[in-house]
Amino acid sequence: MINEKRRNKYLLLFLSFIISFTILLFFFSKGSVYAKEDHKKVLFISSYSESFITVPDQIIGLKSVFDPEKVTLEIEYMDTKKISTKESLANFYISLKYKLNNTSAYDAIIVGDDAALQFAMDYQEELFSTIPIIFFGINDLERAKIADVNPYLVGSVEQTSLVETIEIAHRFNPHAKKVVAITDNTLTGEGDRKQFKEAGEQFDNLDFDLLNVSDYTFQEFSTMLESVDEETILLFLNMSQDNTGLNINLDEQISILKSHTNVPIYRVSVGGVGDGLIGGKMINYEELGANAANMVMDIFSGTSIASINMMEETPYYYIFDYDLIKKYDINEKLIPKGSILINKNIHPLEKYKKYLVGIGIIMAVLILVSLILIIDNFKRRKIQKELRESNEELTSIYEELTASEEELKMQYDTMEQHAKEVNALYQKYDIAIQSTDSAVWELNLETLEIEISENFSMIVNKPIQTNENVHKMIENFIHPEYREGLICEMRRYINKEIIEINIEVPMNMVDGLQSWILIRGKGILDIHKEMKKISGIFLDITKKKEQEEFINYSACHDFLTGLPNRMKFMDMLSSKLSLGETGSVLLLDIDNFKSINDTLGHVYGDEVLKKIAERLDKICNRNMFVARLGGDEFLILLLGITEFHEVSLYANRIKDAFVEVISLQGIENYITFSMGITRYPMDTDNIIQLIMNADTAMYAVKNNDKNNYVFYREDMKDQLKFKIEMESLLREAMKDDGFTLQYQPQIDTFTGNIIGFEALLRLKKHSISPAVFIPIAEETGHIIEIGRWVAKEVISQIAKLKEKGFQEKMFAINYSSKQLRDIGYVDYLKELLEEYKVESKYIEIEITESILLENNTKTLEFLHDLKGAGFQIALDDFGTGYSSLNYLTYITVDKIKLDKSINDKFLDLADTKVMDSLISLAHSLNLKITAEGIEEWDKFMKLRYGGCDFIQGFLFSKPLCIGEIEKIYNTNLMEKMRP
Repeated sequence: MINEKRRNKYLLLFLSFIISFTILLFFFSKGSVYAKEDHKKVLFISSYSESFITVPDQIIGLKSVFDPEKVTLEIEYMDTKKISTKESLANFYISLKYKLNNTSAYDAIIVGDDAALQFAMDYQEELFSTIPIIFFGINDLERAKIADVNPYLVGSVEQTSLVETIEIAHRFNPHAKKVVAITDNTLTGEGDRKQFKEAGEQFDNLDFDLLNVSDYTFQEFSTMLESVDEETILLFLNMSQDNTGLNINLDEQISILKSHTNVPIYRVSVGGVGDGLIGGKMINYEELGANAANMVMDIFSGTSIASINMMEETPYYYIFDYDLIKKYDINEKLIPKGSILINKNIHPLEKYKKYLVGIGIIMAVLILVSLILIIDNFKRRKIQKELRESNEELTSIYEELTASEEELKMQYDTMEQHAKEVNALYQKYDIAIQSTDSAVWELNLETLEIEISENFSMIVNKPIQTNENVHKMIENFIHPEYREGLICEMRRYINKEIIEINIEVPMNMVDGLQSWILIRGKGILDIHKEMKKISGIFLDITKKKEQEEFINYSACHDFLTGLPNRMKFMDMLSSKLSLGETGSVLLLDIDNFKSINDTLGHVYGDEVLKKIAERLDKICNRNMFVARLGGDEFLILLLGITEFHEVSLYANRIKDAFVEVISLQGIENYITFSMGITRYPMDTDNIIQLIMNADTAMYAVKNNDKNNYVFYREDMKDQLKFKIEMESLLREAMKDDGFTLQYQPQIDTFTGNIIGFEALLRLKKHSISPAVFIPIAEETGHIIEIGRWVAKEVISQIAKLKEKGFQEKMFAINYSSKQLRDIGYVDYLKELLEEYKVESKYIEIEITESILLENNTKTLEFLHDLKGAGFQIALDDFGTGYSSLNYLTYITVDKIKLDKSINDKFLDLADTKVMDSLISLAHSLNLKITAEGIEEWDKFMKLRYGGCDFIQGFLFSKPLCIGEIEKIYNTNLMEKMRP
């Protein structure tokens, strides 16, 4: 025994030596290999910060692959959960660009989550040209598919396990009727909403709604959470940012959730489980990071990016808080096998569970066998007893039958005679019945047996028993909802309340088809004048009913879309108002639908309307009634829903239903709605006024960029009336030459000479401020025609001044952001210059910061076209926006104009350093600077000392008509106005 132990000890020592030598040899060989190779360097760009809940696991996954291979991993954080603005993105871009320009090149780039992927796609050519980019953790599948097309991008998507988590939540709470997801307007939130919408399509038995925290403040949102009831599955996706722009971290989000909810909160991403959230099916972020790193290593080993497929499968695991499982009384058997249970203590008996289960099964089997034997014994005794009693009864019956044989024979002879008579009568009946598609019936009031002619089977389209109990017959053939009515009709006749039975009832459906019969009948009196039977006919009236139903349906439904029509909607609304119920009315008008009819024809437009109706009908639930008002307008009635946030949820659901384009005949149609909302009885209980209110609110949306919804307010009537009047006035001015221009001189600060003029639009016959009528012109689209009129008027005036011998000077024209819709504006300017022989360098186009918010790409193309044609560009109202300096870094302007508000603010200070610095900054960018609204001499002198180039304001001249301009055209206004 001792020798055996010693041999085992020596053998163990020998194996340890061999293993140690192998390990040393392996590391020596690896070290020599890496000594010969260059270390690879990879940059990981995270959308978030290093403290964000998912990032540490992602980094662990990346390093688990890179560290053994001696790959250097460097990390840059975009921190978009804390702040996500154009300025923060620009700062990150500048910082990263500086780093890339001043360090050695990276061998690969890894981007984590949606914001980082979008950044890499936007700046790939400039920052990461020819460098392989691997993405992971992407919520937006469409963005990932676009990236995957790029020959230098590949990676994996992050598909949250919404379907499985909702399934397990519904299993935990089978009484749930709806699923509500908490999200926000961040890029991650956008991807979450798409996945939530796709998940919703797989659950016909549940309603799906969104709670978007970015539509409220966090305080308002907390109050809303308290109203979530037990019929709701609450799903926490994301709630980083509210409508004020405030961002909070995950711990703060979870604190709000667990303090203001009384239902389990499910989660499909890490964080919060065990601290207030019940859990769900989670994403394994460590494995996601490792997958991305392995893709990088495959590329380093020579695998081409094109041969690597994008990974759409996401690694998961189930995790739950056991304390909350107990709190909400959830059956533990419903928990998926292999789940991680936080806060669960293993009972000692769990160790012996297998043995106890086995013993229990054996005992149960023995008990079951015993019970079966006992029950079988009782059954055998009972059967023996019943057999004895049955034998005795049969013997007695046989004796009675033998005694009655003679009597039955006599009765049979009588019945045969009667049968001949009845047969003749039946032949007469058949002639009448078959020609009228009817059947004959007779009810015995004493036995309640009903006899029916055989051709009744042709009416009900199935075999029948010609003689059976009347109640059984009614149950077999008459629709359940009409059975009581038929019985009541028969009782009323028997009680002599009516002179005959006459009632129309539907039959039980056969093969999905509904048929109707008319039942008519009267009593038959015996020799004692007593009614013992009722006889009548069944008449098939199915075709008549179908015609009536078609007429009724056509009267209440729209012939094109099949939706209820205006009459049906008004009937429904009227009934709700008469019952004193509450609700909301939504009037939907399709934006720009006229252009579809005008360009593609009314037949095509009708097909689009059908598709729209299908989508509206698809999102309906028991609280939502949809009808077509007519044309391109739809009405929606929300039953019992009046709270602003609830109505807003339905309005947003309608908008979300049309995010996906409607494709017809290879043409993609982008559908948006202008929606007006009114509530009853809060706004009014008058049905006509309700429709007018919704119509008024809808037109308020139409006049304010469309594609939105607004609730009716009393002041909308006055606003709408004023806008209608102003729009009429503008149309009249355009038709009858009702506009004029005034010109305000711009003065050289150092010489006092007039260097140019700004053209200002006025109405000839009305003293209405441009600040009032120009916004309305922009809303209605009249600004495009007005803008062209201004351009033509200015250029023609320059030509006239030139003909009179005046030296050409700069004239400035204001350009509205809404004029971007005028695609041919630049070409129109060129044609005018050619017509009037004016050079483009004498025209200055004044833009404001708002133009850059319309469409960045289109705006930059427009400015590029202006510069290419030789026009000057000035940035007007400088200082009123929060990002003016940022714009100056990438738009090509020649001049900036300081707004009067910023001049008043900084020139009233004793120290003018701020203004001097602002002027110096503009000059450092090779820009000229004009100060607007200068009315005081001391402010003019401060600007002059600070180096401001030009002055514009009432100090030198108010806006003047062209005749007055000619009088001062070559005047030195500084000499004239010097105090």
